[in-house]
Amino acid sequence: MSLHFDPSATDDDLARAVARNGSEHAFGLLYRRHTPRAYQTAWRILGGSKADVDDAVQEAWIRAIGSLDSRRAGNDFGAWLRSIAAHIAVDIVRRHNRIVFDADIDRALEDGDDAAERLDLESAIASLPPGYRTVLVLHDIEGFTHDEIATRLGITAGTSKGQLFKARRAVRARLWPRIEETT
Repeated sequence: MSLHFDPSATDDDLARAVARNGSEHAFGLLYRRHTPRAYQTAWRILGGSKADVDDAVQEAWIRAIGSLDSRRAGNDFGAWLRSIAAHIAVDIVRRHNRIVFDADIDRALEDGDDAAERLDLESAIASLPPGYRTVLVLHDIEGFTHDEIATRLGITAGTSKGQLFKARRAVRARLWPRIEETT
C-alpha cells in the first residue's frame, strides 16, 4: 500500500512514514522541501565544488534516513539535515586537507585582492580559504557555537573565534567597494 500525503503534511509525519513504511511519496516531499537548503550549506562550506556538494548532500540524506528512528520528533527537520550536511562537508574538506589555520593567509588574501574583481556575498564566501569559510558558514549561517565548531574541527574555541573574525573581515573587504558603489 502506497501512502500519499498532502504537501502541507508536517515533517514529523513524513519522517515517520519514511521510517515505518518506507514511503517514497513522503520521502519525495521531504527531499523537495529540504534539499535546497542542505545543498546551499554544503555548497558554502565546500566553496562551490559541485561534485563534492552533490556527494555531501547524497550522503546527508543516506545518514538522515538511516537515523530517522533516533531523531527527536518536534525538532526542526531542516536544521537537523543541514547539520548532517555541514558535518559531511567539513569531513570532505578535511579529507582533501584543505582546511588550513595559518596567519599567512591574511597576507595572501590582501596581496591577491584585485579591486577590479568585486564579488557578491556568495562568491565572497566561496573565495575564502577553506578554514575561514568553514568557520564562517558553520557559525554565522548554520548557527553552530564556537565550542561546537572547535570540537568538530579539532581546534580551540579561540581559534574558531579568530578564524570567524578574519573571515568576516575578508568578506567585508571583498564587498566594500560594491557597497560604496550602491550608496
